[in-house]
Amino acid sequence: MNQSKISVRYAKAFFQHMLEKQKLDAAITDVQLVYNAIQEIHDLQNLLQNPIVKPSQKKIVFDTLLSKKVQAETLRFFYVIIDNSRENLLADILRNFIDMYRSHKGITKVTVTTATKFSSQNTQEITDFISEKFNTKVELHEQIDNQLIGGFVLRINDLQYDASVKSKIKNIKKEMLKIV
Repeated sequence: MNQSKISVRYAKAFFQHMLEKQKLDAAITDVQLVYNAIQEIHDLQNLLQNPIVKPSQKKIVFDTLLSKKVQAETLRFFYVIIDNSRENLLADILRNFIDMYRSHKGITKVTVTTATKFSSQNTQEITDFISEKFNTKVELHEQIDNQLIGGFVLRINDLQYDASVKSKIKNIKKEMLKIV
């Protein structure tokens, strides 16, 4: 079976379970915590990908790291994933869960990349504009990329608006080369 289908099925099962238990908002906090940890901690990634480490040892690590930070149901869900030897798919499962949660709550993920940090006023203006334009709640993620020189790149789902100085210079260069 396709790994992406497996990830979606596990995410959907956990999503439905937590929705029925009316613990969806608490579950998203748990899921984001673990998802961010997997993204940032390479040793945790290696543990999840390592087939030599026994499932019982992986459960001990999860219990030690998470028992006081996540709900018992979330921890049991991770145990099910480990018991079924799907821990190598955990990051995908959690990402799918987050996407389902956003869809359920009507939240749009927006990423704005700038050369320097936006002021809180600029951030609020962007959030308000997108919220009004797309009739959605906005989850804004900010990134800094010094190579943009100035301006910003805005990503909303599959849409991208590039208002960076870097892209403007690139376009001018293309036009200049056409003339020559």
